[in-house]
Amino acid sequence: MTSDLIGKIVADKYRVESLVLESDSGDVFRAVHESRNTPLILEVLPRAFSVDSRWTKKFLDRARAASGISQPNVLRLEDYGEDSRGNVYAGYEAAEPTLLSSLLSQPMQQEQALGFARGIARALEAAHERGIIHGHLSPIKVFVDDASTPKVYGFGGDAFDAPRDRSSEFLAPEQSNEYPIADKRSDIYALGAILKRMLAGPGVVDGLAGVMPNDAHKELAPVIETAMARDPELRYASAASFREDLDRLYFESGGLASTPIAPKKHNIWQTAFIALCGIVVLAGVLIYATNSKGSDPTITAKADEGSLPVQPINPATGAQEEALLKNSPIGDPNALQDPYLNGATPGGDGYNAWSNGVMPPAGAPLGGTTAGPLAGSQFPQADPNSGLPPQAIAPPGQRVTVQPGGSQFMPNEGGVILVPVPKNQEPDATPTPKTGAANTAVKTPSGPAGTPKTTAPPEKATDKPAASTTEPKKAPAAKPKKGRSEE
Repeated sequence: MTSDLIGKIVADKYRVESLVLESDSGDVFRAVHESRNTPLILEVLPRAFSVDSRWTKKFLDRARAASGISQPNVLRLEDYGEDSRGNVYAGYEAAEPTLLSSLLSQPMQQEQALGFARGIARALEAAHERGIIHGHLSPIKVFVDDASTPKVYGFGGDAFDAPRDRSSEFLAPEQSNEYPIADKRSDIYALGAILKRMLAGPGVVDGLAGVMPNDAHKELAPVIETAMARDPELRYASAASFREDLDRLYFESGGLASTPIAPKKHNIWQTAFIALCGIVVLAGVLIYATNSKGSDPTITAKADEGSLPVQPINPATGAQEEALLKNSPIGDPNALQDPYLNGATPGGDGYNAWSNGVMPPAGAPLGGTTAGPLAGSQFPQADPNSGLPPQAIAPPGQRVTVQPGGSQFMPNEGGVILVPVPKNQEPDATPTPKTGAANTAVKTPSGPAGTPKTTAPPEKATDKPAASTTEPKKAPAAKPKKGRSEE
């Protein structure tokens, strides 16, 4: 029974003092916080319903939703839960224990009724903005104080449930169907019905004709009828639009309550001026930062005196060749072949221009090939026996003496390039020799019969007779600045 809670402590901190309202959705009590000694309004789910987990969940879900609403016309929810004794409760801020339902025994004056309606509309507006409905709004869900300020409690109702203790007078038509459903417009209907009850008094169910006060505003009845339209689509679209009409009627009827501060009009020119000032200030900051911290592109950075030159990766130092020669017999032609290089020449990057049958680097000796993928071409290939490129000189090599002032790698100023001739090999004959070079002289080794070796005829036929087989054809040699001799 409800009277069993009087004088008891709920949730180990709230002492129940007196009953305010007995309801299926929750009994309302005046209570005191034991440790703080502060009053509050305590709502407790009746024991007959708290034993059912479905009612318990519905009560706590409603309290959880209402805890997020903060508005002066909403009774602030401060605590909720279930204690060790099975009491399901919700603790609200302190309020005068006077319900709006206790003031409806007779009609109110228009100004007072509109004042209450405006406050309830503001509470609905705050809840609807958060997507929360009341669902069972009625005069027993509104507290009033001495200043006629309404405070609504009980938000967070179920959209598909109609409370059992709610009077049909404040129930929207869509909530009276076999499958009840509630939304924001259902709360607007309930507020219209409460305003009608405050103005007309008890006993008026249908219609407003003849029941409105004689001094009622001429637009008051149409406003109430719009809020209580049977079709939800014909009602106010929001609690805010309903509240705006109530405010207008209240002030036109001589209400002296504080007028809400109207929002300031938006001045587009003022906004544009502020934006322009901000752009100018930002541009000035960027220009200053660029000039003060930017580098001069015309200034060349000084070289670091203590820096070291960048060394190539794996430079050719000769250490690899020296190691191979120390571990090989003297005169071995394969001494410089490293088995881990797959036939590549050692020293540095291990590149062998003749190993893959491709064009060797510029300056490498060329000669016809007889085997491999490039047979018959002018691309040289390595000798399969020695592993050395064609026309290469095997170890220990060949000694070349260069006259003073010249080099086999750097030509003299006369433009003559001294190229070493491979040992025991003759150059091809030139059909039409031009300016001869010192290193183009034909070496005539003596044969077995002591006769000189013949030269090949020119490729093109000419009117001149062919060269004699007993005397080699000599090309006129140009006088080089410095000659070459072989040892």
